[in-house]
Amino acid sequence: MAHPQVRRLGQVCRLSRIMRTHIHTLRIIRAMVLAFGGLALCTALVTGVWVAPTTAADATPVAALIDPFADVAPAAMTAAERAADELSTVSMDVALDPAANAIGGDMVVMWRNSATEPLDEVWFRLFPNASYYGEGNLAVADITVDGAAVIPELALDDTALRVPLLHPVAPGETAEIAMAFTSVVPADSTGSYGIFTRDTGSGSWVLADWYPILAVYEEDAGWALPPVTPFGDPTYAPSAFYDVRLTAPDDLEIVTSGVGGDLIDAGGSVTQDFIAGPARDFVIVADDDFATLSRDVGETRVTLWTAPDLDPITAEQTLAVAADALRSYNDWLGPYPTREVDLVQVDPAGALGIAWSGLLFLDGPALLEPSGQDDPDSLASIVAHEASHLWWGIMIGGDSNAHGFIQEGLATVSSLLYIEASRGPEAAAGELEAWTIGPARRLLNAGDAIVDVPAAEGQNESLRSAAIYGKGSLGFLAIRQQIGAEDFAAAL
Repeated sequence: MAHPQVRRLGQVCRLSRIMRTHIHTLRIIRAMVLAFGGLALCTALVTGVWVAPTTAADATPVAALIDPFADVAPAAMTAAERAADELSTVSMDVALDPAANAIGGDMVVMWRNSATEPLDEVWFRLFPNASYYGEGNLAVADITVDGAAVIPELALDDTALRVPLLHPVAPGETAEIAMAFTSVVPADSTGSYGIFTRDTGSGSWVLADWYPILAVYEEDAGWALPPVTPFGDPTYAPSAFYDVRLTAPDDLEIVTSGVGGDLIDAGGSVTQDFIAGPARDFVIVADDDFATLSRDVGETRVTLWTAPDLDPITAEQTLAVAADALRSYNDWLGPYPTREVDLVQVDPAGALGIAWSGLLFLDGPALLEPSGQDDPDSLASIVAHEASHLWWGIMIGGDSNAHGFIQEGLATVSSLLYIEASRGPEAAAGELEAWTIGPARRLLNAGDAIVDVPAAEGQNESLRSAAIYGKGSLGFLAIRQQIGAEDFAAAL
């Protein structure tokens, strides 16, 4: 989800796209995964969306190295275990290959039908095939359902994948969907705020939406398959549990959603298991020169990952705000249920912040490097906004491209209330002007716009942002004024 119309920094800040249909939990079952046969096969897969099936001679069981509930904070464990039969699980065994500019491997989804009717198909999104990713590509092969090969179908310019089931699956029942895949990562991509790219300047890898992502089934509407747009929040996915084994060069430090197990050194590469969930996505950032700072907030470890030359005062300031905001939202909105939250310095395109499950992107050049000491209120407002998306968009979800004002408006109001409580009414008034009144006024000067309009190709992104953040936030503030601050807080 992101912040647009940044007053002093002059950029559109994008907030977390991660939409949640329900927050349940499910025990991870690490599936038997087919050996992928090395990254030579990864290279072969990139030539097209569909490739000839290639299967290793032997299937190798991969045992989970860490507790399948490792990402769940102790206070949330009972609820997680109660809901353990309601979510799908996603197990992956993948490798990051810088020489091939690719990441790929095997994926097994134990898909659970959360609908109230039997379903005979499951849809995935293949976002790297969007045209705005240029050389980016996501190729799949060897798709099976409950061990039997099936013939899938592509749609929406190869960004949607239909997997037919062998028979209708009843509500609450499961089907095992397995496939091999490889994603080619574009260089210096600006598509969708640069969330899927390799930075040739810094050598960092920013990997969101890099694997086939489960689509959302909506009651009374069916599978939600909106067209992709180069702006907005593309990922609309159901909550699931993730169990990911990742092999990468040993000179890269890996930050992901969830928590990691022990490293296995193989001489030149390392392998690590990661557990995330309940989560709407699994995001990876890899770089060779992170500096870190950490602080505990209740049962959650908050870690800031930055470039080593970031001003240490700004780093301390950023971490302090993130930890304090998380502590405040725990009190206001209910405890955040996972053990780790990571904030990672990246260089996105037109976004000051982007929020994912347990992981926040922060713009280095436009936010951290100039703003930490120059404009502490603005920095605090943006960091607090992104942190609030751990609730608005992550735990409580919806389609931010279709109804973006809901998550963005509530996140903006939450950050404004945090600024008022932590930094005083004068600071809050300044941020109110920056994020709500100013954009809403510009929108009126341009002729106004309807807030609840889906993102679509050809829209004026600046006006859409002003509507969602400015006008949408003012709408929630008007409700607060009407019903009173105490009742509004209780409703949240």
